[in-house]
Amino acid sequence: MPSPTDTDESTRERVLAAAIEIILEEGYYRASSNRIAKRAGVSWGVIQYHFGSRERLLLEVVSAGSMELVAGLRNAEIRGGTIDERLDSLADVIWEHYRRPEFLAYVQVLLNLSKEPRTSAGTVEALAASEHAVGDLWRRLVDQAIPPEHRRPDLGGVIFHLIRGLAIGSNLIDALPYTTRPHVQGDPREVLVHALSLYVAAV
Repeated sequence: MPSPTDTDESTRERVLAAAIEIILEEGYYRASSNRIAKRAGVSWGVIQYHFGSRERLLLEVVSAGSMELVAGLRNAEIRGGTIDERLDSLADVIWEHYRRPEFLAYVQVLLNLSKEPRTSAGTVEALAASEHAVGDLWRRLVDQAIPPEHRRPDLGGVIFHLIRGLAIGSNLIDALPYTTRPHVQGDPREVLVHALSLYVAAV
């Protein structure tokens, strides 16, 4: 039976942090229950007590990331007087989540658990729900970034996906074992935001 010190919130956070660290350092399939327990300095029994199974532990990794994102989005505000400044403010919010190294751990869990034949239907549904939960929050911020007179159907969604795609792509490039990085002239984010602001102003 786990001791009281094994059942507090700090233990859960330590286990989740250990899982993320191993996924980032060694990959999803190396993040076994025993390796996570050893990294966290707890027994497998403690992990079972808190999470029940490896699947539930990894689902909690994604859920924790989604909760952090939701909290950040609820507190975020788009600022700036020009369209360029407001889209840059939107990019700041997107960058805050999707450029974090931890996001790559969330992606690995999402991709693998959702495709793993042994994953329960409930877990697949929970993974999908975690992705859809933030949709309305993103739309609120995108609407703040684009003045009403420049809004068009689906334009906000396209802008969001383009900026998010650049953030995720940059994160992936940074994680790849290149000895040299592809040379890009100028800051890609700055170039994209400026191009989008010109397009929004023109429509």
